[in-house]
Amino acid sequence: MPEHTARAPRTSSSRKNPQVLEGFAGPGGWSEAARMIGLHDVLGIELNADACATATAAGHRRLHADIRDLNPEDLIGVVGWISSPPCPTYTAAGLRSGIADQPHVLEGCTLLGDSYATGNGDHQVVYRQVTDERTALVLETLHFAFRLPDVQWVVAEQVPAVAPIWMDMAAELAMAADFASCNVLTLRADDFGAATRRKRTFLIATRNRDPNLARMPIREWWACGRFEPPHQRMPHPVTPLPATSMAKALGWPAAVRINTRGDRRTPGGNEFSADRPAPSLTSRARTWYRTDLGPAVGRLTPSQAGLLQGFPPDYPWQGSRTSQFQQVADTVSPLVGAAVLGAVTGLPWQDAVWARLADLYGHERPAEPQLRSCMTDAGQLDLFAEVA
Repeated sequence: MPEHTARAPRTSSSRKNPQVLEGFAGPGGWSEAARMIGLHDVLGIELNADACATATAAGHRRLHADIRDLNPEDLIGVVGWISSPPCPTYTAAGLRSGIADQPHVLEGCTLLGDSYATGNGDHQVVYRQVTDERTALVLETLHFAFRLPDVQWVVAEQVPAVAPIWMDMAAELAMAADFASCNVLTLRADDFGAATRRKRTFLIATRNRDPNLARMPIREWWACGRFEPPHQRMPHPVTPLPATSMAKALGWPAAVRINTRGDRRTPGGNEFSADRPAPSLTSRARTWYRTDLGPAVGRLTPSQAGLLQGFPPDYPWQGSRTSQFQQVADTVSPLVGAAVLGAVTGLPWQDAVWARLADLYGHERPAEPQLRSCMTDAGQLDLFAEVA
């Protein structure tokens, strides 16, 4: 088995590889988060041309390419690996073929572990087994984590349905590659002050140190490590960050209601109040409109959608309206990303998050942090809310 416990990253003056590599980098959620906390020398790999154009216009480095065309073993000097593989086959907003194909993906994790430890096994076979090859792209997270020669930390993000896959990858990293600490956390963007209830599950793995997860609002928490057997940990049910309603974020008056489905009626209704954080954004948010203004002039704009997610109002979204909303829907909230990247790198993140909350939403930081419970109105931890 390869020995990684005390290995430090190598350097090479003849190479110009980044220190941090983003896979499935999109229009800039993680890149904005890295910028917020002062994490530099980041390169994103992205296949979608519009997303690349958006990130580039925002000043983020992008390589327009398929991540599978890169050989991670050539990327000497990359110490951080960020992965946000596409979620349409896993999310409740899609067909969820990825759930049915999950056994194939889990077998792919085992194949990658075997390949790393013994040289036998090829995860590429999984691409031929799944209904939609986008389902198997999640395996590139573990492939690069194993094969980047100098990687010291890994973070990955997906919808909560992928939690069992993140747990399997965490166990492989701990057992096969001697990662010291591997955590699978469920986080929600409104707990970090964003104006949307976007819930996502993160894999956070560090090779030689424990991440600093203090004061991070965690809704579900699973962990393992080099000397730590897999187990559930108690979540952190409080946050020092303020709640932001959709109305406050967008400068709207109280009592505004949003229509999401026109005249169509569903069991969950077709309207919601803007006096609380918005539901998790999907590409269908392009049809949302203020009921007091009507669909002609009251429709949500891409800039407003990005602002709910934690992007500046002038963020340069590129492409068609449909493409811009899809990009917003695909991103990690920079507010959450800053906390996660701060935890793995040791760079301070709370000041950066508070600064962005002040810039975007006008929140003033209290002299003494006021803890806010991530609870339901019924007084229970809101761990199982159905958020797309």
